[in-house]
Amino acid sequence: MWDILLYEILEVSPTARPAVIRAAYRCLVQEYHPDRNPGKPDAGVRMSLINHAYSVLSDPLQRARYDQTIGIGGIERRGGKHASNPGRAHAGGGGNPRPFAFRPLD
Repeated sequence: MWDILLYEILEVSPTARPAVIRAAYRCLVQEYHPDRNPGKPDAGVRMSLINHAYSVLSDPLQRARYDQTIGIGGIERRGGKHASNPGRAHAGGGGNPRPFAFRPLD
């Protein structure tokens, strides 16, 4: 298996949401793509590590299996299912969708 944790390859926390993992992957691909680094022979190796890490961590089942393998199972993550839409929950209810208010900057 890999010597480096997949979370370290993508530079994210083990509690990172799927959207954060996807954003980190996209940033790293743009930075380390071999076409953008023609003078670096290890760019292809780095890219293959990034692709492997994303393929495992982007799939919920593979990620759960990987977490159990490295001993960090049972971490609660936000955003693992469908994102909530607080505005929609209050649509047509006539109430304020934001239960908080900012105080004025006087």
